[in-house]
Amino acid sequence: MSKEYSLGIDLGGTKIAAALCNGGKILKKVVFPTSASNGTQHILNTMIDAAEQAMDGHALQNILGIGIGAAGQINSETGEVIYSPNLNWYNVPLAASLERKFKIPVKVLNDVRAATVAEQKFGNGKGYDSFANIFVGTGVGSGFVINGKLVNGATNSAGEIGHICMDPEGPLCGCGKKGCLEAYCSGTGLENYVKSELLKGTKSIISLMTEGNTELVKGPIIGKAAEQGDELALRAIKRVGYYLGIGIANIHTLLNPDVVLIGGGMTALKQYYMPTLLETMNTYILPVAGKSDHLIKEAKFENDAVLLGGAAIFL
Repeated sequence: MSKEYSLGIDLGGTKIAAALCNGGKILKKVVFPTSASNGTQHILNTMIDAAEQAMDGHALQNILGIGIGAAGQINSETGEVIYSPNLNWYNVPLAASLERKFKIPVKVLNDVRAATVAEQKFGNGKGYDSFANIFVGTGVGSGFVINGKLVNGATNSAGEIGHICMDPEGPLCGCGKKGCLEAYCSGTGLENYVKSELLKGTKSIISLMTEGNTELVKGPIIGKAAEQGDELALRAIKRVGYYLGIGIANIHTLLNPDVVLIGGGMTALKQYYMPTLLETMNTYILPVAGKSDHLIKEAKFENDAVLLGGAAIFL
């Protein structure tokens, strides 16, 4: 029998998902808790268990390979996780560890790049020669396809749009630098801005919703406050759109892709930030790069993008 299946694994800080795929179809999916505090070997064992269950009895000789999408800095040539803050991993030979077990090819990509592969082959990036895929969630990640090929860069760090500097004196980012796009546009950045405003004494129903405990300020609460017309919530979310609009204008001016796809958990608030994003993008984009709302599209996949993209590495 010819090889017709591949396996995708989404390695995250809280969950490990594995799926047996045939092209763009998920045939079986399993999810396990990561339990990162239990250490590297526990995570590797959990990934092996997840992979074996997802294979659902299919023989290894019928599987093209295992593609893993992992958050953090990845050496896609060696399959090594250089640094993953969610897992507290440094220089872990992930691909080699699973290849020893399964004796089939294993490849590792940054999770958002894996999601970009899924959009390219099966999603809303299909048919475009060049596009950017931006994932706005807890952080801001991205992947770029130029002339039909996923861009990795000289040191495998291309596409880190979340860490382009918007203001060297801006808010502190999780990476340790100031003024990164992620510090303004991520869910974390949104929450931090609202917390800082509340601590300054800004009036908001969010204070009532959290009983004055700023540690309880989370994206869904801010969204509920925005639904009720809360001024701080609306201003904070529009601020996300403003900075994201500048970032996307710079992408279009610099690389001139056909389209920029936007996905991630923050799309739940898109009705509040998208008008500001489009207005800002069209204000700052170089005219020759085009000014059109059609330059922005929503990504097709969300929950299963990394799984599909990991599996699609072998197609």
